[in-house]
Amino acid sequence: MIELSEEKLQELKIEIPIKIGLRVREIRKQKKLTQTELAELVGKDRQYLYKIEKAVVTPNIVTISALAIAMEIELKEFFNIKI
Repeated sequence: MIELSEEKLQELKIEIPIKIGLRVREIRKQKKLTQTELAELVGKDRQYLYKIEKAVVTPNIVTISALAIAMEIELKEFFNIKI
């Protein structure tokens, strides 16, 4: 097992929201959805989706799952990002 340092944990807290936001935006655009359309599909408002894409907020796993379902991709495909 690998023990994570405090420094690495802090780095992840910054990097992960950015990567998730970029991934949501990338897939949303591939699917030709607006922020408003995707937000409506998952029962959120456009401002919340904007904040996810800009890494202002970090969505929980349920929200990420709902986004993946709405964009018709598997969750494992959504998380096909390098950490």
